[in-house]
Amino acid sequence: MSAELYNLTLTTNFCTGMNFLQWYGPQRQLIITEPGLIKEILSNKDRAYPKAKAPNYVKQLLGDGLVTSEGEQWLKMRILANHAFHGGSLKNMIPAMIASSEIMLERWRHYESKEMDVFREFKVLTSEIISRTAFGSSYLEGQHIFDMLTRMAHIISGNNYRIRIPGIGNFFKTSDDIESENLEATIRSSFMNMMKKREQEAMLGNIDGYGHDFFGLLLEAYHDSDKTKKISVDDLIDECKTFYVGGQETTSSSLTWSVLLLAIHTD
Repeated sequence: MSAELYNLTLTTNFCTGMNFLQWYGPQRQLIITEPGLIKEILSNKDRAYPKAKAPNYVKQLLGDGLVTSEGEQWLKMRILANHAFHGGSLKNMIPAMIASSEIMLERWRHYESKEMDVFREFKVLTSEIISRTAFGSSYLEGQHIFDMLTRMAHIISGNNYRIRIPGIGNFFKTSDDIESENLEATIRSSFMNMMKKREQEAMLGNIDGYGHDFFGLLLEAYHDSDKTKKISVDDLIDECKTFYVGGQETTSSSLTWSVLLLAIHTD
């Protein structure tokens, strides 16, 4: 079976199940649930399982970040991510994670014997932790970026399924097109301001280099004189958007699912 004929989806369900084939519109999807096969596919030493081509709306949202890139570009960004999130770095993030979690739990005490939206709570928690630990920014600054990226994702994904007359976009822009472009410009401006602020702190000697968080390592690569290690400003911004979106969605969803299971299986 050629992997190119199918869109492979790997899932680590809490319940075991059979591998199965399903259709997503005209696209065949092979759902793999066996841990052994998942491990083999993810190792992919022979490059037998190419990364599925990202839909246009995903590329428009995330650019050429770690999720969508391949080859040398992917390897370069993966090495940076590995440096930022190895065991020692994660250990240094624990105090900030605990502090953010304690603030959330204190807020929860006001909901005693009342219903609350834990998914929304975990979205706030993860956005705060990602902002502090990976980008060294304030919660409000990070939340503003999250809100803009979320809104942009809704617009782009919704328009992806609309039928349009080819070429009409060159002469006429919808309100969604205009809003999406404005959001993209504002998001880019926010990251550029974060870059300038961090660069100024480095020049004043307030921090060691550009900092040792993920954003600092991206900035260091941006200023690197070695062309094999250097990244562009677009690479930097695309990677920031990828980690803001991907980091929050995966973690908040996992936490919510875990709490749901604990609520069902109280023993």
